[in-house]
Amino acid sequence: MSTEKKSGGNQKAVIAVICLIAVAAVLLAVWRAASPKGTAGGKQITVQVVHGDGSTRDFPLTTQQEYLGPALVEGGVVEDNQSTYGLYILTADGESADEAAQEWWKITKNGEMVNTSADATPIAGGEKYELTFTVGYGEF
Repeated sequence: MSTEKKSGGNQKAVIAVICLIAVAAVLLAVWRAASPKGTAGGKQITVQVVHGDGSTRDFPLTTQQEYLGPALVEGGVVEDNQSTYGLYILTADGESADEAAQEWWKITKNGEMVNTSADATPIAGGEKYELTFTVGYGEF
């Protein structure tokens, strides 16, 4: 009798795991379908780099890229510093952030902080982005 109970418990566990995997697959599919996509083809965007001293430099970029990260690298705005998670912006327009001093590059679009990484930020023609040298991690 106890063998039958164990067998029934194992079946329930297997069914629960299969259901969990199915739910995860559905959620992944929904996330991919709903995530913003870049537009294909040629486009022009402007990227303004705001340095630590407050000076700025505009980079008008013409690109075929669909996402901001590859366009920044292609346009020479940032150094290509790939990490496990994609482009990690450490240097923009020749100025490097010092992580030990909590320095980093904030990405904004028309002054509003983007909620995606550079590699996951879709771009379309006519848009303006800013890379702002920022000190302190409290500004998320």
